[in-house]
Amino acid sequence: MKAIYHTKSQKETIGLGERLGRFLKGGDNILLFGELGSGKTHFVKGIAKGLGVDKIIKSPTFAYVNRYPVTAGTLYHYDLYRLSVGDDVSSLGLFETLEDPKAINVIEWADRIADLPEQHIRVDFEAGESEHAIAIEFFDPETAPESVVEKFYKHWSTPLHVREHCEMVAKMAMEVADKLIGRGEIVNLNLLYPAAMLHDLCRLCDFYELERGHFKEKVTEAKWKKWNGQWNKFRGQAHDDIASDFLIKQGYPKTAEVVRLHKSNLIVEEARGYDSWEKKILFYADKRVLHNRVVSLAERFEDGRERHGKFNDEKTKRLFQEVEKRTFELEKELGYRFCVIPA
Repeated sequence: MKAIYHTKSQKETIGLGERLGRFLKGGDNILLFGELGSGKTHFVKGIAKGLGVDKIIKSPTFAYVNRYPVTAGTLYHYDLYRLSVGDDVSSLGLFETLEDPKAINVIEWADRIADLPEQHIRVDFEAGESEHAIAIEFFDPETAPESVVEKFYKHWSTPLHVREHCEMVAKMAMEVADKLIGRGEIVNLNLLYPAAMLHDLCRLCDFYELERGHFKEKVTEAKWKKWNGQWNKFRGQAHDDIASDFLIKQGYPKTAEVVRLHKSNLIVEEARGYDSWEKKILFYADKRVLHNRVVSLAERFEDGRERHGKFNDEKTKRLFQEVEKRTFELEKELGYRFCVIPA
């Protein structure tokens, strides 16, 4: 899933690159595609600025690569314009830096590379008369692809009403993400959307009780037996933790962490963990969806108090008062106002 940005000046293009550069770390590869004059080099200037480079950034057209020390390691800026697809690039040191966990590789004219690295951020540039369109998409083997969602639903026999809740949360999350992207914020949609669709994957496991007649679907004997087996096996564990552990075992630790952090109390107890838009958006979107309806935070929290008790334990009561406070603060940070998204 691509996030599309529109910049109307070199300054705005540099600013967008700077926002991307702020969260880059060693091992990241940024591949740039686009014709001459579409804004690639200005975008790289922004990335370098976001990484703390104060030197003048010039495209290394003839040298092929420039190096800049940064706090996260070393920034390598490649320009492959003079090469053709299939040319030997082994002498440039590109293959070595792509394998270096302390290297941040930014590659202009990445279409010249025959085999793209598995983990990369793809940025496509398209020049228009009055503005440039810049599409950013993240590819990472440690994030669950959208294609596994249905497979995992089948594996856990996730109930229909839980799936409907996940779908509405995902819809809400993408709506919030779209607002942020419109403000120029960098959001990894390939991480956010599958995490939203899978956040309640194992919700049945921590239901207070199983009542066969409460489900919206036909419950076969096989399904009922499977649900009871899951419910008894995981009794006492939180569904967020169960899903997170499962996703880690499937090889998707980054998705697992976003899913784990949608648990309400963690926004207080692990506040520093909410260090990305994806984590913040999923937490917020989940708190805006009651069953399969988008509601206000006030209604959602009131329903939670009615269904889960008034928190007679004073410590728990104070905790969830703080959770509510932090969530309303998050709503302001996201700049999102109350609205109802049609089902």
